[in-house]
Amino acid sequence: MSKRSYIKSKKRVRILIEIIMIIITAVHLFPVFNLVCSSLKTSGDLMYHPVGLPHEIDLSNYQVAWETLDYLRTLFNTTFICVVSILLIVLVGAFAAYPIARYNLKFNKVMYYVFLALIMIPGQAILIPLVRMYYRLGLVNTYHGMVIVYIVSAAPFAIFLYTGFIKTIPKSLEESAIIDGCGPFGAFIRIVFPLLKSVTTTVIILNIMSIWNDFLMPMLILQKKEMRTLTPSIFNFFEEFSTSWNYAFAASVLVMLPGILIFLLLQKHFVEGMVAGSVKS
Repeated sequence: MSKRSYIKSKKRVRILIEIIMIIITAVHLFPVFNLVCSSLKTSGDLMYHPVGLPHEIDLSNYQVAWETLDYLRTLFNTTFICVVSILLIVLVGAFAAYPIARYNLKFNKVMYYVFLALIMIPGQAILIPLVRMYYRLGLVNTYHGMVIVYIVSAAPFAIFLYTGFIKTIPKSLEESAIIDGCGPFGAFIRIVFPLLKSVTTTVIILNIMSIWNDFLMPMLILQKKEMRTLTPSIFNFFEEFSTSWNYAFAASVLVMLPGILIFLLLQKHFVEGMVAGSVKS
């Protein structure tokens, strides 16, 4: 094959790949596009034209959705639970993973395999005993009840990621710090933890997506309307004999917006964290 033919063939392959990527992107974006369009339709327009652009834009859908969701309150609930949970997941994951990775003790090995086993347990398998226990302990309709659930469910995987990453950091760095007067705790805080930036970003990314979009746990534990988070609040538009789809679609857009804005603002860190975390762990 001549050089010219090779270049032409390479261009055709690149164009084909780009076309395929455009099609895949369009397939993934179409539901979002249709959601936004549906949120701007009247109930009659939505009934007769469920797909496509609105014939008449109705912005009152967002006003009703905002008021019904009690948007600012539910946004605060979601943000508070998400931020506190992720902060504690990172701290618990890093502090628990450090002795497991650094001290070759039998107890540490056993605990590591216990955490691995916990990753394999599906959350749905413990829902009934969890809710019963929460009622007995008075943790229903509390912020700290939700935070505890998220820490317990996410910490094992965070420990797994942190353990693998810490093992790649040379021990000589900590030994030098200890010689200079740092204790084990100081060496971890000053030397090791700053080097865990990429895996910490990975843990944050994974848990932002799971906690922010969680429907089941808040629905079961946060039963008071004023305690609800954003995602289960959409359920307010689904009644026994009727469903206000146009309001539900508008509410879905309002729920999506904060997550999209966070991703756009932190997109660079998200990509770096996912790539570095997948390689290092």
